[in-house]
Amino acid sequence: MCVPYYSIPEFPPECKIVKREGLLTRDVLLCNPVNSFHIQGGVQFDPHIETMEYINCQPKVRLSIADKMENYDDVKILFRTRRLRIDGRSDVLVTGYYLVGSASETEMCRDAPVIKALRARFVTANDAIDITALLDRTRAYRSCFTTENPEWGDRLRRWIQQIDKRRDATKKYVKEIRRLKRVYGKNEFRIGPVYGACGDCPHGNSRCCLFRRRDRYGSPPDFPRHYQ
Repeated sequence: MCVPYYSIPEFPPECKIVKREGLLTRDVLLCNPVNSFHIQGGVQFDPHIETMEYINCQPKVRLSIADKMENYDDVKILFRTRRLRIDGRSDVLVTGYYLVGSASETEMCRDAPVIKALRARFVTANDAIDITALLDRTRAYRSCFTTENPEWGDRLRRWIQQIDKRRDATKKYVKEIRRLKRVYGKNEFRIGPVYGACGDCPHGNSRCCLFRRRDRYGSPPDFPRHYQ
């Protein structure tokens, strides 16, 4: 199964908040300009690589995954995202996958079980699989497609094989997500000056999605525990 997620957009190269390491983490800073649902909700959980869980997004898909685990020994969730570049261009990239281990019988979110992975494998943007042309042709931008669909089955299996052959960056993802969570928690849930490292940034609203989000929405609703 292949599902979409919102990722951190590209920041200027000299940015002190988001480092240019080619890691397409989920939108921890809630600054992706097309991610208004999560921005207004105050948190984006998935893909929750640091705990190898699929927690909040796509409840129907999580219910479907739980059902599939009863019929298949090997269930994987592929993740894809649209990478937003500073110059306005964008690419749709498959960045990694979970090998599913279980569907929690006790942890539920939005009336669907939290999915837990046995292992995860994610790659950098340079190693990710570019499917921009394919989705432009099929218009399946927000669809979740599975190997049960003959139009997608061979493609999904091939993408997994390709990711397995590329350098595993999962540990880097976990480290960066945890760092961004600390940065976000330190700056968004306090009174007074925030994001001090941005004080001498020459770009401001012109190129920085974080500045633009704060101007438009201010600080998102308090959800501090997730960022501690």
